[in-house]
Amino acid sequence: MWTNKQHIMSRLAKDHQVLHVDFGFENHFRYFSNTRRFPSGESADMPRRLKDGIIQRGETLWTTQTISPPGVSLFAPPNRLRQHFEFANKIQAAQRFIASQKRQAPIWWVYHPGFGAYVDQFKPRGLLVYDCVDDYSAFPAYQPHAEWLEDRERALCSAADLVFTTSSTLYELRKSLNPETHLVHNVGDAAHFKQAMDPHLEAAPEIAKLEGPVIGFVGAVSDYKLNVDWMLAAARARPNWHFVIIGPVGLADPSTNVSSLREQANVHLLGVRAYDQLPSYLKAVDVTVIPYRINRYTESVFPIKFFEFMATGKPVVVSPLPSCSDYFDAVLVADTEESFIAKLDEALAMGSTNRDSRVALAEANSWPKRIGSILSHIDRKLEQLPSS
Repeated sequence: MWTNKQHIMSRLAKDHQVLHVDFGFENHFRYFSNTRRFPSGESADMPRRLKDGIIQRGETLWTTQTISPPGVSLFAPPNRLRQHFEFANKIQAAQRFIASQKRQAPIWWVYHPGFGAYVDQFKPRGLLVYDCVDDYSAFPAYQPHAEWLEDRERALCSAADLVFTTSSTLYELRKSLNPETHLVHNVGDAAHFKQAMDPHLEAAPEIAKLEGPVIGFVGAVSDYKLNVDWMLAAARARPNWHFVIIGPVGLADPSTNVSSLREQANVHLLGVRAYDQLPSYLKAVDVTVIPYRINRYTESVFPIKFFEFMATGKPVVVSPLPSCSDYFDAVLVADTEESFIAKLDEALAMGSTNRDSRVALAEANSWPKRIGSILSHIDRKLEQLPSS
């Protein structure tokens, strides 16, 4: 699934050298399978790949794929061995790459607050940027260790030259730690998702064949975010409608239980679909939805899909997410199970009404705008660096 990280780094790579240091642990089978897909000259050098953990994805884009011992992910996040492979090992891989490229003052662009324990290892360093896109300590896996992670985030915020936040909640909680904290909310890839309106684009066959209204959700199906109860209630209340759900189940929340959805005949859990295929799926959808629960995590989230869905021109029904409140007049907002069903009825009746205004709003909130805002702050800070 494409997130904030992939969108920004892929675009920055058009004009800059980018090494994307992925977070987490690489599955051994997937690691070696991925390696075999690269050119023979690259994949044949397995010892170097195991040592450096770097894979070139494009002319100016590289990613780290450091490998970890089996079972390390089973330890609790504060475990020292896990921390080494989750954070320190990746920094070391980046340092080797920087040295190989003979770069003296790179910009370290960090997403995960766990790196806060290693701020003194971001060397050599031009700037340290913390792009805060989530309240990580509210994730189910981190809630038992929230204090441990919050300590590291404070260290990262304090050490960073720039802190960017994607929602007002994240901004308010972090601005006291660093005066160079800026609110630059999430956006969507309007050009990509506008393809759903292209009359020449074929709708995805597996849902184009469905008869009756189609309600669509694209994203992680995780219980701490997605209100499965709302989706199930709507599916039962409107048996002649179809509810299409695209995305991985249980991401960041293995306790997610979708068995009741699977048992519902008019609910279609399709799993993950390639990013470039999503417009063809959304073309076959009548109404898009973001039925998130309201809790500590979602109070600080600004879903990328908010503007992606609007770019399709389809009506959007959302929960009352605080970060999106400035745009509530462009969507339908549901705050209860009953109102969710009522808003779906309203959205279907609306059809293409106000479609152009939704698309225009999405185009005004696309990635070039967000990246431009971020780069203006970075350029300002770079100008303040002492000349070498």
